[in-house]
Amino acid sequence: MKRQLLVILSILFAAQVHARCPQNISLGDIPFDKNSSYFDSQYAKQLQQLIEKTQADTGYLLLEFPLYKGETDKKIREYNLWLANRRIERVKNFLTKSDYHQPVVTKLLTASQEDTRTLSMHWCQQESGETAIASAVAPSRYLLK
Repeated sequence: MKRQLLVILSILFAAQVHARCPQNISLGDIPFDKNSSYFDSQYAKQLQQLIEKTQADTGYLLLEFPLYKGETDKKIREYNLWLANRRIERVKNFLTKSDYHQPVVTKLLTASQEDTRTLSMHWCQQESGETAIASAVAPSRYLLK
């Protein structure tokens, strides 16, 4: 019985799981300059307000960054992916240094129709009875009912 449970849990945690966000509340966007992973100080103020607004809520912060699917050069696609991850990490580092305790889930949207450099922030309210579990295998969050 224990072995079966371990196998089931291994499959669950190894599988690709997407964050569910039934009550998606937009908290704004953070634009980035071309070829830069730094954001303007006015967005630091916006992040500080986000921290104050969501610190006591139950849910998680969803950070989404789109990648333009129309880029055909492999090296540029790799650079854009690296830069997108770097931009997300800058925002996450700001939140960590600001002592933000809520879960943060990141999502790269790899099929964007537009070439944009904007990170979108959403608050995903958890439904009652759901529990977020961090995986040691992948940086995703899993929801159990």
